[in-house]
Amino acid sequence: MLVRQIPNTLTVFRLLSLPAFVWLYGRDAPGAAWPAAVLLFFAALSDVADGFIARRWHLESDFGRILDPFVDRALYVTLLLTLLYFGTLPLWAVLPVVIRDAVLVLGGAALLRLHGERPRIMLRGKLANIVLACGIQFFVIDVRPVAWIVYGAGVLLYLWSGALYVVRAEREWRHGRLPA
Repeated sequence: MLVRQIPNTLTVFRLLSLPAFVWLYGRDAPGAAWPAAVLLFFAALSDVADGFIARRWHLESDFGRILDPFVDRALYVTLLLTLLYFGTLPLWAVLPVVIRDAVLVLGGAALLRLHGERPRIMLRGKLANIVLACGIQFFVIDVRPVAWIVYGAGVLLYLWSGALYVVRAEREWRHGRLPA
């Protein structure tokens, strides 16, 4: 029974790591915040691990299906607002990611509420998350030239994958795969 909770425990760890990240980053900002970077690395790794473990050993749960995407979005919003607050990133660099997440969260909540379905994760979305997380990580360790390149690529992938989620949902609704 305890083994069944490993994926959810990893998701809760990621959620609980957010205030610690803000505090650790704030101690060293605007310079390299290595303790915050290490915590961020393990939080991102826990995201990969919880999904892999849940699918590999069939430990999925309704709790995890709801909480995991919420925590993923909370992670990015917290990271970006922290970098914004401490002057590491300007508002124009943060807004596209936060707006994309807000649109997808609202759309996903509507799908869940209206149709009892949760959006299926796309590989492109996972790739966008990885690249975006790497870009954020470079900002946290204060390697700005590399950070801007990787973050820019991550934002473009993130927006592209967000658009693909919207297009797929609209297409499925139009073709009757989602109830009207």
